[in-house]
Order: sequence, then C-alpha cells, then structure tokens
Amino acid sequence: MFLDLNAYFASCEQQLDPSLRGRPLIVAPTAGDNTSAIAASYEAKRFGIKTGTNIGLAKQLCPDVVIVKGNHAAYTAFHKRIVEVCESVLPVDKVCSIDEMRFRLLETEAPPAVARELALKMKKAIRENVGEG
Repeated sequence: MFLDLNAYFASCEQQLDPSLRGRPLIVAPTAGDNTSAIAASYEAKRFGIKTGTNIGLAKQLCPDVVIVKGNHAAYTAFHKRIVEVCESVLPVDKVCSIDEMRFRLLETEAPPAVARELALKMKKAIRENVGEG
C-alpha cells in the first residue's frame, strides 16, 4: 500500500492556520513574483496553479491566491507525527519522501476489501491524531 499526501506543504499550512482552509494557497520560498510555487492547495490547483508555477503568473491566474513562505521545520514535524500515526495502523516499510510512504501488506491484508479498510483506518487515524487539514 502506498500513502501519498498530495498538496502536502499547502495542507500543512492549512492545518496550522484554519483561516487558510478552502482558500487558494501557494507555498513559496519567498513572496516575490520571480520565484515559483513549491506547493499549491487543491483550491489553487483549480485555477491551473501547480508546483513550479511562477508566482507572478499564479497571481494572474488567481488574484486572490494566498502566498505563504515555506516552513520546513513545521512540515518535518508533521511528517514525523504522520509516520507515528501510520505505524499505529501498519508498519511503514519505506519512507519514500516527506509526503510519501510505502507499507508492505501481509497476505491476509492484501485482499482489496481488507486493504481498503486498512487505508480508511489510516486516514481516520491521521485525521484524528494529526488534523483534518
């Protein structure tokens, strides 16, 4: 089983600041127009903004976009907590990146219905123990 926390940096920012939830958000190294987004929230992606989009262009695509300077210490802290929570459901086989990890399922866990239940249990554990954002 594979866990990919899409829009991870943007989701962390929305968890840290609930007023950002539901708003188009970009995480960037700086707020200057000559840099690029290192993450975009789902709301920003609806405007065509994605990782690598120039900030100036992002502002043209969505004048209401919120730009937040990256906070890698916070993202690392969330990562550590997410790994802990996931380990309470299934052992992590491999951490692939800050927002991706792999789980090796036992033969009894591999049938699709069982794997789906484990995935839902993991999502619930993350929501309850890390946050809904």
